[in-house]
Amino acid sequence: MKNIVFFLLVITTIMACHPEDRSGEQPFKPEVANGTYELLGDSCRLYGVILSSLNSDVLGCGFFYGNDTLRVQAIADSVSTTFSVVTQSLLPGDYYAIAFAENGMGRSTAPDTILFTIE
Repeated sequence: MKNIVFFLLVITTIMACHPEDRSGEQPFKPEVANGTYELLGDSCRLYGVILSSLNSDVLGCGFFYGNDTLRVQAIADSVSTTFSVVTQSLLPGDYYAIAFAENGMGRSTAPDTILFTIE
């Protein structure tokens, strides 16, 4: 009787410690979206949102921004679901911004574009 109880206890312990096997799940690039923006005189604070990053941690996020002659990448100070960056000082004119995020599978960008004007 003691052997049967011991055997059942061992089997129960092994089954309880065996986590669900998720090794077959494929990681994907993160999904990211543009948020809003806030004009700060001659610069702009850009907001973005990481919607998902299935089975792979987000390594970095930020924005590409610029105009016809300027192309800049600004990286957020910390990785979180919502993030923001502040652009460098910009000359008056029209600018665009696109959020990006990257994980172990690669980099992805938001499907839309933020447009803003520095007066």
